[in-house]
Amino acid sequence: MTSLCASGQLLGSRPSVRLSRHANRQTCRPSRHQRMQTQALFGNKGGADGGGGKNPFAALGNMGNIMENVKKAQQLVQVEAAKAQEELAAAEFEGYSEDETVRVVMSGNQEPKSVEITETAIEQGSDKLSKLVTEAMRDAHSKSVEGMKSRMKELSSNLGLPAGASLGL
Repeated sequence: MTSLCASGQLLGSRPSVRLSRHANRQTCRPSRHQRMQTQALFGNKGGADGGGGKNPFAALGNMGNIMENVKKAQQLVQVEAAKAQEELAAAEFEGYSEDETVRVVMSGNQEPKSVEITETAIEQGSDKLSKLVTEAMRDAHSKSVEGMKSRMKELSSNLGLPAGASLGL
């Protein structure tokens, strides 16, 4: 009876075949004259040639630098985002009431900087003055938000991010 074992040797045709305890099973053992070759998980490190085998991951290219590249990209995004936030904090956006008797100045971070009220606005009474200040605040705020959105779009474009990508700020 001749069959193949897992290593491809013919059972029953070599002196390496021996019967196991169970008469129906045969095991495949190398003969005394064959050299045993061991292989490590990532190559032939223990083999007869003594040298290491080829790295099976070498076909994937330069994957070892991916984490380094990701860290560099992360740092670039953080530096550019911090610069954009500083620019926005320094920027000023003016908002006016409908009749331009109240002027509000806000930063690019939507922080109020100043409010200027004319004598004409004060003479209109407290209820009307409140409405004028609110109009000017809304105008300044919407301009500030629009300025921030514009700067963030510019930043994401410079970083090569797709339109609408969140920078997590």
